[in-house]
Amino acid sequence: MNRRSLFTLAAALAAVAVLLAVSGGVRASVGGFRISARSPVAASIAALGVAAAWWLLARRAKAVDTDLDSAWSAVDRHSTPVIVLSAIISALVAAIFATNSASGADASGYLSQSAMWKSGVYFQRDALSLILGTSQPWMTSPLGWRPAAIPGMQAPTYPPGLPWLMAAVPGTSNAGLVIVVSTAIAVWATGAVAKRLSGGMAGVLAAILIATSPVFLFQSVQPMSDVPVTAAWLACWAMLVGPGSVRSGLAGFTCALAVMIRPNLAPLAVMPLFVIGLNLRRLVAFSLPVALAGAALMWLQWRWYGSPFRSGYGTADELFAVANIGANASRYFWWTLSTSPALLMAPVGLALAWRTASAKALAAFATLVVAAYLVYAVFDVWSYLRFLLPALAIAAAFTGAAIIVGLNRLPTRFRVIGALAVALGLTAHGVSQARALDTFRLADQQRRVTQVAGFLAASLPVDAVIVAGEQSGSLRYYTGRSILRWDAASPEALSAAIEAVNEAGRPVVVALDAWEHEPFRARHGGLPALSLEWPPAFEAGTSHRTRVWRLSDRDRFLSGESIPTVRQP
Repeated sequence: MNRRSLFTLAAALAAVAVLLAVSGGVRASVGGFRISARSPVAASIAALGVAAAWWLLARRAKAVDTDLDSAWSAVDRHSTPVIVLSAIISALVAAIFATNSASGADASGYLSQSAMWKSGVYFQRDALSLILGTSQPWMTSPLGWRPAAIPGMQAPTYPPGLPWLMAAVPGTSNAGLVIVVSTAIAVWATGAVAKRLSGGMAGVLAAILIATSPVFLFQSVQPMSDVPVTAAWLACWAMLVGPGSVRSGLAGFTCALAVMIRPNLAPLAVMPLFVIGLNLRRLVAFSLPVALAGAALMWLQWRWYGSPFRSGYGTADELFAVANIGANASRYFWWTLSTSPALLMAPVGLALAWRTASAKALAAFATLVVAAYLVYAVFDVWSYLRFLLPALAIAAAFTGAAIIVGLNRLPTRFRVIGALAVALGLTAHGVSQARALDTFRLADQQRRVTQVAGFLAASLPVDAVIVAGEQSGSLRYYTGRSILRWDAASPEALSAAIEAVNEAGRPVVVALDAWEHEPFRARHGGLPALSLEWPPAFEAGTSHRTRVWRLSDRDRFLSGESIPTVRQP
């Protein structure tokens, strides 16, 4: 093995050791193959041994600086394969730790809408609301769905872009493949944008920065829209940034996809036009798919919500407020500082690349993405930093440029070692933060939802009704049973609905995440039938738990009968 191969192998083994040390190791099954690697010791020893062998050979040949300079030049020349490798590794991480779960509002909303499109319709029939004759149609709409403009029908809350992509994948259980592929595209495109702005090494560091960002890792394992919309926007920019790279039709297609995935950023589709310039043919090639996407979206919003200008989340007046700027600015800044502080170097990289029109357009786009969410609703959970992922990816591109300018000022041997140290340091920090934030335990935490759904599907007749809140969307998606939303109903309305369902001979159960128990009892505990003072019939989960109560068990419990609880870890 020659010296260059030894140096490359030592760097790769060092990266493996760092990843194992900060992530706690990997143990998973992918495609029937079991993958297990727990301790960083072996990789660390191997890295030191190989590095020592390279050093001895290079020193004997008086070629230490030559080898290091050659390594720097090789990575810069062949940066595209390195960026692609980073993208593939990110996709593997997303696949290995994928939750494959419809837990919560977003995941269940996207997956259930995908199932709707596969069935060939664009509404969900709400038979229960027609039976109850309720004046509160939200009560029978699970999370991810809302009453449609047509009585007795429900429309998706979420835009159709991601569900369309999921519906295009064969097999009902393969929708997660869309997220895995989007993860790879987002990392590749971020690296490609940085490379075209500031060179190959900047592209490599930018790809590593976004791939190891805790919020990117957190979202890459869940069936949600944040990574796909980032992939679509960055792919659009990657096709436009730099000389000779204007592939306007493909850029327009990916921009149109971004608009369909997240329509609130649709006005930003004008930003790529500043890079395209005044070439009429290119302007038309880019604009046509974007215009078609906008027209399709407006038609669906008219059919679903009664107005082409109303989204599933509500009107602009309901969603945005200038008063939110202060609270959101503080939160987004501190969340970025605590999880991905290196991205705050982006203004330095922007200043270095400011002379180009591409850099100005990218900076304006990222600024407008942030501005759009500064006036949006205020949230208190760090993972809502996900809203800014398209802007954070561009920040990664500018940060890569800033780091490389600094490294280029160093002597050859320190430049290469510095680049390796920066890459490993960024990886170690990002992965360790993601681990501390439970990214790699999400699949275990959310497995409880499929366990609960399996219990309900096996033990309830098809006409049963589930009272739920946080898991209302996921339980309808998995079981097909009708839903009553406890958090969207007054106590009087929920009591009347349950009484009507009982009179029809349909069993009722209550399914709550552990954190919902107290809010549920505070809201509805005054109703004897909903006091939940008897043992649950089923309980599942590890650090997060979900419980199921049968309302029919109450009388049995009050008469002295023991109610057993089936528990699954």
